[in-house]
Amino acid sequence: MKKAVFYISVISVITLIIVRANSVIYYAKDSMRICYELIIPTLFPFFVCSGLLIYSGFGSLLAKLSQNIMRPLFNVAPAGAAAFVLGIISGYPLGAVTAAQLYSCGSLSKSEAERLLSFCSNSGPLFIIGSVGVSIYGKLSYGIILYCIHIISSIIVGILFRRFGAKHHSSPPMALKTAEMSLSEVFSVSLSNASKNIITVCCSIIFFSTISRALLETAALPPLLDAAASGLCEFSTGTLKTSLLDADIYRKFILTSFITGFSGISVHLQVMAVTSGSGLSLKPYILGKALHGIIAAAITAAVLHLFPISTPVFSDCSAMLSAAAATAPLLLAIGITTAAIISAAAGYMSRRRLG
Repeated sequence: MKKAVFYISVISVITLIIVRANSVIYYAKDSMRICYELIIPTLFPFFVCSGLLIYSGFGSLLAKLSQNIMRPLFNVAPAGAAAFVLGIISGYPLGAVTAAQLYSCGSLSKSEAERLLSFCSNSGPLFIIGSVGVSIYGKLSYGIILYCIHIISSIIVGILFRRFGAKHHSSPPMALKTAEMSLSEVFSVSLSNASKNIITVCCSIIFFSTISRALLETAALPPLLDAAASGLCEFSTGTLKTSLLDADIYRKFILTSFITGFSGISVHLQVMAVTSGSGLSLKPYILGKALHGIIAAAITAAVLHLFPISTPVFSDCSAMLSAAAATAPLLLAIGITTAAIISAAAGYMSRRRLG
């Protein structure tokens, strides 16, 4: 049955490409332009730098520094901190790759790895702050706000999933080790992996953006629904379409938060590919990303309600200063929310231990 659905889907896509050949070629060229002008400049240098940190052993150091929060907050073994931290600083799909590797080497149990998948696969700061904030919306402050909300939402999802599969056994504590390499080897491996990753990301964006846009062209949806549907398929195209909507900044911010939180089918298939041989269930991952998008949109709506932004997008320098000035209270509110969540979770864990 699954193969039949797959065959029908592929044949339908081929038919769409033939029938809408002119549109498909145009959308493919436009998607390539987005990759060339937006994705590669902002993501490729970060892929290289993140690889340098990971293979030089800095990832292990970050895991050690943050490992004390993993068990009480997320009910995941300390080694899982590596996937969470690397997912935050590097973006899709490195967090999921690391979680699968930790499970395969015995550092995590199956249930722990699946819990980790629900919240460790996140968009990196360079995409949200650089691509979305600066390149798409033209405001560094907007990118910072969206990234902070993105991470807070991820933490909330991790807390909500801490009881998933809790009846299953936990893994014994293991230290995360990084293979010793010379600096030249570290750079060579980092550059090679970054090249493969950026090609995978760009090809995925080109394919899903082209097909989804050609498909949505036949549906003739209203602009808002069209942007949302595009974001569900491929999140970089969805965020770009959202920024071009003839709507106020509130709707754009809320929809952008949802799209970056959900991350899109394109990213989900990348995660399926990198975890396909691990034997891990992707149900918590899919549910986690859906919750991530909903929670991020809700937090964005609440923050914008408390601290309104009256500045239109792509305005002059004075408006830019106004938006920057609004960042401080927004970040303060985000920080207070994060502290409250962690404190409440820690208090709850302490009461359970005492009880």
